[in-house]
Amino acid sequence: MDVLEAIKSRRTIRTFQTAVPPKALIEACLEAATWAPSATNQQPWEFIVASGEDLPKITDITKRHFAARVKERPPFDQVPDHCRERQSEVFAAMNQAVESQGINTQELYADSLRFFNAPYGVYFVTHRTHDYQYQVSVAAAIENFLLALVSHGLGGCWQGAAVICQEELKQHLGLAENKILLAGVGVGYPVDDAPLNNFRRNRATVTECTTWLGC
Repeated sequence: MDVLEAIKSRRTIRTFQTAVPPKALIEACLEAATWAPSATNQQPWEFIVASGEDLPKITDITKRHFAARVKERPPFDQVPDHCRERQSEVFAAMNQAVESQGINTQELYADSLRFFNAPYGVYFVTHRTHDYQYQVSVAAAIENFLLALVSHGLGGCWQGAAVICQEELKQHLGLAENKILLAGVGVGYPVDDAPLNNFRRNRATVTECTTWLGC
C-alpha cells in the first residue's frame, strides 16, 4: 500500500473486534510515529499504551468526570459556521449508522469514553510550552501512527474526548504538571462491515480550502 492509498483508505474505527493485536504491531506503529517531523527535531512526544485490566481503570476516570469537564469548557462553542455544517453532516450520517447497527445513542456515548471498547488505548503526551510547536509536532506523530495502523491491518479512533479530564488522568498516570495529554487513540482490529465504520464522510474540495498567491 502506498502513502496516498493509506491516506485515502484510513477510516475512523468505532467498532472493533475482540481479538487483541500483538504488542509488536503496536510498537511498529509507534516507531512510525517517531519518524514524524518535529520542531528542530526535538521529538517532544511520549506514548502511554494501556490495555488489559489497566485500560478500564483509566477510562473509568474519564467517565466519572467527563460531564463536569465538558460543562466547564464546552468543546464546540467556538466552531466556525462552515465547520459546524460539516460536523452536523457527519453527526447525521453517524446517527443513521448507529440505528442500522442497533446501537442507541446513549450506548454510543458511553462507548466513546472507553475508546469504543478497543483493546488498546494509546495516549499521546507532550510538554506544556508557550506556543503550539510541540502540539503540532505530536499531531504529526499521531497521523503517522494512524497511517501505520492502516498498513498493518489495524484501525484507530483519534479522540479528544479521551483526554478532556486532563488533571484527573495526569494524577492517575503520574504525569508532571508541565505535561499535556494531547489526544488518545483507540486501537484494534476493525470490524470491516460495521455500519459505524463505513458511513460517508464528505471532504471539502481543495478549491474551497486553498488561496493561491502569485501562482
